[in-house]
Amino acid sequence: MDNVNKPASLPQDTSSSDKPSQNELPQDEPLQGKRLQAPKLEAKQLMVAKWLSLAPLYKLPVTLFRYVFLAMDRVLGLTKIEMDKVINLTVPVSAGTPFMGTIPLNEHSASVTSTSNNSNNGNDSNKSNSTIKLRIYHPSANKPQKTLVYFHGGGGVIGSINTHDHFCRYLAKHGNMNIISVDYRLAPEHKFPIPICDAIEAWNYINANHQQLNINPQHIGVGGDSAGGYLACIIGLHSLQTSLPVQAKVTPAFQFLIYPMVDLQGLTESYRRFNKQLILTRDLMDYFRLKYLHSLDEVTLPLVSPLQAADISESPKSYILTLGFDPLRDDGIAYAQRLKAAGINTQHQHYDDCMHGFISITKLSPRAKQATHNIAMALNSFNE
Repeated sequence: MDNVNKPASLPQDTSSSDKPSQNELPQDEPLQGKRLQAPKLEAKQLMVAKWLSLAPLYKLPVTLFRYVFLAMDRVLGLTKIEMDKVINLTVPVSAGTPFMGTIPLNEHSASVTSTSNNSNNGNDSNKSNSTIKLRIYHPSANKPQKTLVYFHGGGGVIGSINTHDHFCRYLAKHGNMNIISVDYRLAPEHKFPIPICDAIEAWNYINANHQQLNINPQHIGVGGDSAGGYLACIIGLHSLQTSLPVQAKVTPAFQFLIYPMVDLQGLTESYRRFNKQLILTRDLMDYFRLKYLHSLDEVTLPLVSPLQAADISESPKSYILTLGFDPLRDDGIAYAQRLKAAGINTQHQHYDDCMHGFISITKLSPRAKQATHNIAMALNSFNE
């Protein structure tokens, strides 16, 4: 077995203790009356955000932005942890352009002319429209019983299994869980709802082939950060999938949502407020919306904004993380509250001194490193 890099010593935090700090809330304590935002963003996170704001990310061409995102994670993010086994697979997905009800989607959204999408590094553009990649992380020779199918963040426009490789390794090791990372196709080459369809088809493939993948079919959950959290929550909402050409065939055992993107309407106070000196700003969210959607008229569709779904009671037991300095904060809190109101066993953690995307800057920020460790410990709690 490969040697595993052990993380540096971390300060004690409440995710693994009985006593909450000012930055985190216990599982079932409501947020009403609690501080949603620290007086200041943690200093090292603010330093990175100021540095990134010198050349606003929302002004970057998509292809360049994808390289910048990967470079940021490699330079500022987690150190790579060796696994017992990492398996890369290429799996089939439906080619062509799906239709949603009576809304014909832009035929160019499934264009084969682009080779910049991260799901294909070769020159076979037809192949890029019929396959996606999975990366399976087995953290130890004594394979964990449970598995998390993970969808990376990036607004549905940037990100890949490579930008989240180190994070998935960290989750696998410290969460003591097999992680299967999904390299779904990205907008603007593959607009809504193609990333959703890819996510569902990957989910169905994993469940149908659990024996070959050496995972327990009774304990497969779904999760992701930001846009990946959005894709993950839709996997468990079968009623939203009826207009899609594919539907999830198995209900997830649990869902693990890290500052998820659950409403693209952009109507909240946090969405309006946070528009400078952060990794994710309102302008950057607008950039993602315009590239992911065919029209802003689609923002009210529950498949685009699952917070708008009439009923989310079919969701599995859930973990959801929200942050004090995040345009998505208020929508995430509202989603957590709806899950609880629907009777879903829900653990909601809120870090009031962190910003969206902190998992990519752990080398510079002790708080980001600590909070990332807490996420892995929250995942580990699903083993109980």
